Amino acid sequence: MEKAIESVYTHADIQRCVVHQIRNSLKYVSWKEKREMAKDLKKIYGASTLEKRKRS
Repeated sequence: MEKAIESVYTHADIQRCVVHQIRNSLKYVSWKEKREMAKDLKKIYGASTLEKRKRS
């Protein structure tokens, strides 16, 4: 999909939704730690400001 978009819109910025960002991040976490990491990532991505994200 990204390659198709880039071929037509060469200067387009491609941004994944939060759900896909979390899923992609969890691919690199051991299965034992996924639940806890998912909770932490949801706090970070759900924060409305950068300061709140840093505190999460």
